[in-house]
Amino acid sequence: MECTEIGEIVVVGGKGGVGKTSVSAMMVKILSQNGGRLLVIDADPVISLTHALGERPKGTIGDYREKIIGSDEEKRAVLKRPMKAIIREMMISIEGRYDLLTMGRSEAKGCFCGTNEMLRYGIESLCGEYDTTLIDCEAGIEQVNRRVVHHIDKLFLLTDTSRTGMMTLTQLRDIAVQCNEGKPIAVHVLVNRVRSPAEEESVRRSAAEMDMTVIGCIPEDNAIREYNHSGKSLLCLPDDTPAIRALREILARISL
Repeated sequence: MECTEIGEIVVVGGKGGVGKTSVSAMMVKILSQNGGRLLVIDADPVISLTHALGERPKGTIGDYREKIIGSDEEKRAVLKRPMKAIIREMMISIEGRYDLLTMGRSEAKGCFCGTNEMLRYGIESLCGEYDTTLIDCEAGIEQVNRRVVHHIDKLFLLTDTSRTGMMTLTQLRDIAVQCNEGKPIAVHVLVNRVRSPAEEESVRRSAAEMDMTVIGCIPEDNAIREYNHSGKSLLCLPDDTPAIRALREILARISL
């Protein structure tokens, strides 16, 4: 199954610990203000983005998988209903600004294969109904590697200012290009928590040496740290905070 209507699929990935969830949440804030139909998918099993947005899921794909592998009675009751209808019930609609689907995790032993299969169905069955589908992957781009995301239009790879972070991104980029099955993909490198012009110059130089181009840098922003520490939704960040201003300019440059 593939999306039957035109709609951009935007994926955010990168190494762990560089503020990927915070940047994804800021993207949600900006894109939801731009108008258009926006689907947000929290594809990280620990549902970090959902929490960063100040939401609690009504249900997750992991919860659904638990019912399928549970008792025969539960399994029969669940499987009688169309999968798309069940996925719709899991989603949260945020005041008409965007819809949110949360992956979650299954408590069953083993890998996330079953949960990823259902996530793939959710993406493919819903993405055509939205102008933009924003997917926040777990650390790395595991869902891309497992072909959970069947097609990517724009891939944001997030890193910090370290050279090792940039080296990690080259591997993630190569995986994404290979998994996109020959379809064009725009890879955008974002550098987070930049503290000075010297740091920005250094990281751009490292990227160029690895045949990558940095589309933009997001400055260190104390407001984000304070919001995360207090558990306040990043959607409530003021529009004039340095990180929001920088990210808004970056997204505008690529017409997003």
